[in-house]
Amino acid sequence: MGVYTVAKENHPTLNTNTLDFLKKNVLGVTDVTRSNKLSDILDRFSKGPTDEVFVIQNAKKKNAQAAVVSLEYFEQLLTIKEALDEALDKVALEEAQNRAEKSANFALHDVFDEEDIDLNQLMKQLEEE
Repeated sequence: MGVYTVAKENHPTLNTNTLDFLKKNVLGVTDVTRSNKLSDILDRFSKGPTDEVFVIQNAKKKNAQAAVVSLEYFEQLLTIKEALDEALDKVALEEAQNRAEKSANFALHDVFDEEDIDLNQLMKQLEEE
């Protein structure tokens, strides 16, 4: 019998932490609305900053899911996102400035592969403008 391997990106690693999270932190919308679970979650958040995350999902609609996190944790995540966005903007601006100072001596065929561009479509758009 041969060994069958699957790429990790197709099947993430499953461990006891994952199972524990699924049991404790993934809740059905019906469970939340018919019990005190939402109040219990909010009580946990009131005890101070926590990175605990709860997922609430609707079993009837596959894409109807939401994450519930404490406001403090969400604020931290937004701060990190804003810093990352600012850093990426800065890097992109620096790269654009560096490229602006260099001359562009490329022919169109050096920039695009034949599959990347439809010459007939390009000519049609140029004629329309």
